[in-house]
Amino acid sequence: MSDASDSLFDLSQPDVDDRATPPPAAVPMMSADQRTKIRALFGELGITTAREQFGVVKELTGTTITSVADLTAATAHRLVERLAARVRDVGKTRTGNSWDDREEDTWIDRL
Repeated sequence: MSDASDSLFDLSQPDVDDRATPPPAAVPMMSADQRTKIRALFGELGITTAREQFGVVKELTGTTITSVADLTAATAHRLVERLAARVRDVGKTRTGNSWDDREEDTWIDRL
């Protein structure tokens, strides 16, 4: 058996990879513009309580938040896109049939 100091898991010796690894970059958080857009979109959808809003954030982005300050810029971007799609779809009747509910003409429709 080899000496314990040669162990891969010896904590007394820094790993070469640990010394070369740069510190993680800070994750950009939601901007004021994104926050304003999200607030307006929630208003258009009539989603007014924090509980409802946090539920919609989880549903649309898969991210659980406990505070608005928890939203990253990337998650806020996805949320804005998906809330805007919901606003566009308000009042549209959905049949459950993706062919009948399609929004664009297909090549068959153009014949």
